[in-house]
Amino acid sequence: MALIAIGSWRTPFIAFGILGIVWAALWYFYYRDTPAEHRSVNDAELQLIHADNPARPDTSQRVPWGAIFSNSTVWSLALMYFCYAWCLVIYQDWFPKYLYSHFKVDLKTMGLLASLPLLAGVVGDLVGGWASDRIGERTHNLKLARRSVAIVGFLIAGASILPATLATSPAACVAYTCLALLGLELTVGVPWAVPLDIGGDYAGSVSAFMNMCGNLGGLVSTTLLAYLVRAYGWNMPFFLGAAACGVAALLFANSALMLKRRADTSAHWRSTQESCLRSPCTRRTR
Repeated sequence: MALIAIGSWRTPFIAFGILGIVWAALWYFYYRDTPAEHRSVNDAELQLIHADNPARPDTSQRVPWGAIFSNSTVWSLALMYFCYAWCLVIYQDWFPKYLYSHFKVDLKTMGLLASLPLLAGVVGDLVGGWASDRIGERTHNLKLARRSVAIVGFLIAGASILPATLATSPAACVAYTCLALLGLELTVGVPWAVPLDIGGDYAGSVSAFMNMCGNLGGLVSTTLLAYLVRAYGWNMPFFLGAAACGVAALLFANSALMLKRRADTSAHWRSTQESCLRSPCTRRTR
């Protein structure tokens, strides 16, 4: 809002675009895939690093997409992330407009009110990942650690969106929305951890597919919202967002989430890939 006040509504887009280009350039020139490839890492540091983590040989091979796409947990993750992003972009892209159109909040006040739910979401990001790890450490049950945090988070989000939508004052709406974004972001660490749990060497491919589905959910949601508001008013998009949270909670409750040790899972993906290359891969992987 400060950037808009200084210039125009285009100013934040220009500023963030320049920031993105600078960040990409820094990442390109500084980041390397392994410590050995980095110019600032010396031999003593490499020996120290490899003492606990021996250098792995290059085992590059084709990604076993057949095994990935036939895995029920992967599809549960993808659909869940579709629902997560569907709900999230409503608040990222449209919440300031909602406050302005529905409650007639002025630009200066909106800058504060619209930022509070995002701040609550940051808290949820941190707490969700921490809670899942602590539950896993105490119970030695990785499935429980992942599922419990995700289900609770989505239920908090869905239940909070409803009173936020029906609130008659901007303060009450923002307060409930803070709780909704806190719950929604409690869940986000879990879908990014599960690909590491089940994907092994192909965790990047699993998470990329999941993230693509999430982006599709966000694309559909933010585009559809304008038509829903025109046809049914502002309540309908938020009601659908609450429903998406309920669906995501059910996906986690009903998902097998067969979590395995990464090394075992990597070997499994590779063995499945070999069989898929010899014949069509139609069976589900576990």
